[in-house]
Amino acid sequence: MRVCFISHSAGRYGAELALLELLQGLFHSDIEILVLVPKKGPLLDELDRLNIEWRIVGYPVWMSRPRALPYRVMRLLKTAFMSIRVAQVIKNWKADVVYTNTIVTGVGALAARLLRLPHVWHSHESLRHNPSQRFDLGEPAVSYLMDRLSDAIIVTSQSVGNDYKHLRNMDKIRVIYQSVTPCLDTGNSTGMVMDRIFFQCVIIGSLHRWKGQHQAISALAELAGKNINVHLLLVGDDGKRYRAELVQQAMTLGVTQRIKFYGYAEDPMPLIRNADVVLVCSRWEAFGRVAVEAMLAGKPVIGSARGATAEIIQHGKTGLLYEWENVKELVERIQFLHDNPKASLGIGRAAQQWAESRFTQERYAREVLEILSEVASNRSGAKVTRLPKNKIPDAVAETRIQSGTSGRE
Repeated sequence: MRVCFISHSAGRYGAELALLELLQGLFHSDIEILVLVPKKGPLLDELDRLNIEWRIVGYPVWMSRPRALPYRVMRLLKTAFMSIRVAQVIKNWKADVVYTNTIVTGVGALAARLLRLPHVWHSHESLRHNPSQRFDLGEPAVSYLMDRLSDAIIVTSQSVGNDYKHLRNMDKIRVIYQSVTPCLDTGNSTGMVMDRIFFQCVIIGSLHRWKGQHQAISALAELAGKNINVHLLLVGDDGKRYRAELVQQAMTLGVTQRIKFYGYAEDPMPLIRNADVVLVCSRWEAFGRVAVEAMLAGKPVIGSARGATAEIIQHGKTGLLYEWENVKELVERIQFLHDNPKASLGIGRAAQQWAESRFTQERYAREVLEILSEVASNRSGAKVTRLPKNKIPDAVAETRIQSGTSGRE
């Protein structure tokens, strides 16, 4: 079976990392893979490393920060035009299935419809819980198109699946938790020196109000008022306006010396391993990769009881939950782990055992492959392809790249 994967970017963020996890898992099947991206980026280096064929086709997204109507209209026209170009690439490559790895772009679905090919849409994002993002067509229209232009819709959690309850064909929705494979531990590769005199909290994610970094700072101030020596490391891209608000908040509360803004970390695992607790203070997460990474590192996680975070964390067993924006509860959770190191260690170990058995590449690839085989066979009566039950080896199989170009056009 030949599957063309459509990515909305060539970056290395949540959806792209999930795609890499899936592609590596699929190497143990007989799937032939082509990845389309709109422009160059670090994802292409990873695809080259895996010897996966790729192409650059300059298609747009249809979801972004709110834009003026003329801009949205022009972008939608470009989406329609570039769907034809994408369809030409897919047709020439002779794909059997088209797989769109995000709801941020619709060119893959439109191209699949032009070619009358089965289409799988993987929703790593929420239709309704992205406060700073808007669809050019509007959410109702995109929901309608997803229903009409998909043979199956994969969602990253039950929370995301709830966004699609209004669809006419609910049997298309499949919940598949992605795999998480952290980088090998190379020690403190960041070069940071953690003073173990204090209790280290870390929160990882882009700096946005809905990510809840301000709650962590408020909790830190209350703990400092109790003479508890807690520090906070903020890891993530700078949202300049919100970062300025956080800096001012820390100054007002008198905890500037207890907070460090680290910036973006390509590999956050050394920072996680050097922490005592990982905080996930988001208003809503579609999956919660950071929480799983922390679990795999054996670290206790405190997360807001919303979205996929509440699905991943079993309160009191594999982590602790608190009501979002209830700083008092957050303070209580942090203090409990600070005052009870044995309980903290036990929660971390239980979380690690659970995550290692649940978020595997083998399981992720098999569940997705079953859907790919199903939609392909439903359309053509083709033989269903399945992954064997044995563990996927560390060394990935080699995929032949046409014309020796590594996809560079």
